[in-house]
Amino acid sequence: MHNLLSKKTSVIALFLTLCFTLVLAGCGNGSNNTSGDSSSTNSTDQSIDPANVSGKLTVWGWDKAWFEGTGVKFNEKFPNIKLEFVEVSAGDYLKKIQTSIAAGSGLPDIIWGEAAFRGALYELNVLQSLSEEPYKFDTSNLLDFELPLLTNSKGELVGLEQSGSPGALAYKRDLAKQYLGTDDPDALTAMFTDWDAFIAKGKEVYEKSGGKTFMLGSLMDAYTILSNQGTTAVVDGTKVNTQELLRIFTQLQSIRDNNTEGKLAMWSPTWNASYSQDNVIFYPAANWSPEFVIKPNDKASNGRWGLMVPPEGGYPYGGTTIGIWKDSKNKAAAWTYLNWLLGTDEGAEANFAVSDYILPLKSFFKDTSKLSSGADEYFGGQDLGKFWVEKVFPNMKSKAVTKYDQDIYSSSELVLQVMAQDNSFDAKQALDKWEEQLKKNHPELTFE
Repeated sequence: MHNLLSKKTSVIALFLTLCFTLVLAGCGNGSNNTSGDSSSTNSTDQSIDPANVSGKLTVWGWDKAWFEGTGVKFNEKFPNIKLEFVEVSAGDYLKKIQTSIAAGSGLPDIIWGEAAFRGALYELNVLQSLSEEPYKFDTSNLLDFELPLLTNSKGELVGLEQSGSPGALAYKRDLAKQYLGTDDPDALTAMFTDWDAFIAKGKEVYEKSGGKTFMLGSLMDAYTILSNQGTTAVVDGTKVNTQELLRIFTQLQSIRDNNTEGKLAMWSPTWNASYSQDNVIFYPAANWSPEFVIKPNDKASNGRWGLMVPPEGGYPYGGTTIGIWKDSKNKAAAWTYLNWLLGTDEGAEANFAVSDYILPLKSFFKDTSKLSSGADEYFGGQDLGKFWVEKVFPNMKSKAVTKYDQDIYSSSELVLQVMAQDNSFDAKQALDKWEEQLKKNHPELTFE
């Protein structure tokens, strides 16, 4: 009896191994070619019968509505993979991962990494490399700006993006017309060819309004854009590029000195209230901002808002990497789920249908007409889908993520609070204070 069970177990194990190999090989060969043909690129292997792929996956995350909506569509194709969602807030997520590692209690099959902490998550060495066999995800399928956001310090692809998160500027059309002479998004983009032009206009707006209206709400609003533009990272390995940070702080000092920001603490009640008032014209905005920030803070408006490309181009604003726990016992099912959801055109269409999320897949951008969201009356008839796809995505760049990103942000927020309140506090002093803060937690860093 024991031998019979052992043989039966071996046969089942062999069958499952074969299925796993077929699934992974199918995904690797079928999904990651660079033909650009959306009918074949990023498609799951049609020789694999979805009914033969099974398993139960545990997912930790915070975007339950998206998970459930896309999960229904996934299970229409893969009915035998069960999904179990455990809600964990983004603010508690990294700590829960670290605590679970310390306790040896295991991690979920599917792990999420929000933009603020994904660099630190990557360095915990808990995510499966998707660069390796048998996954071998073809990164040429991704829009070029995405790769640095999904790669750890060893150059391994460790996840795929839940949604490309393009950053732009949201603005109030009535104030733009009053102080800048136009509310047309293209005309405004042409007006602000660089940040110096934006700051010069900011000084004019402040003077015309009698000191009541500002271009931006706070220095952190400006930092959110400036720090994410371009490709030069502040930290490379353990070397800190202080000149890059000094460049950013110098620009921010100019914004303060020319009264281009309103000294409202970003995300504070007064900052939120300013959305429905006349004291601030522009705000950093991602593709999630209209539904989660702008409309909730300015419910009574209709037609007042617009979106434009900011000075010096688009930038990544937020985003979430989703990966596979490297010690998961359900890697075949996990890869089937991850690859279909975030690596195929079918998954991309499901994401757009459920949450208007736009996956950064080149094949999905072959026909941008399907990404039109139609005229939005709240945004003065602007088609937001077309705006992101045609105006922002094509020119986006990004920087490599690092395990220091959260502390870099916190240290910057601290010194910019001082800069906003003390006009004698200059960019060099801000850099010195920033270094002091960062060294407290990271004595291994060298400042060059």
